[in-house]
Amino acid sequence: MSDQQGGKKQPTYSNPSKILLLGAAATVLALINMSASGEAQSMPVRILEYVFLACGLIGLIGGLIMMMTQRK
Repeated sequence: MSDQQGGKKQPTYSNPSKILLLGAAATVLALINMSASGEAQSMPVRILEYVFLACGLIGLIGGLIMMMTQRK
């Protein structure tokens, strides 16, 4: 198959609103999971929850930054 663009790939841009919503959803779910009362969890599970929360916050902040830079 021949590439009609001369071997150059078009840059793919993410939709910042989708990233923002996914980051917010991940953050909310992580906070709900951490605040839910239940039996004591092991240390690796708690570390994984904090990692999930950090990833959600990074996505949330990244989506906000992307939205602000695209609105010129």
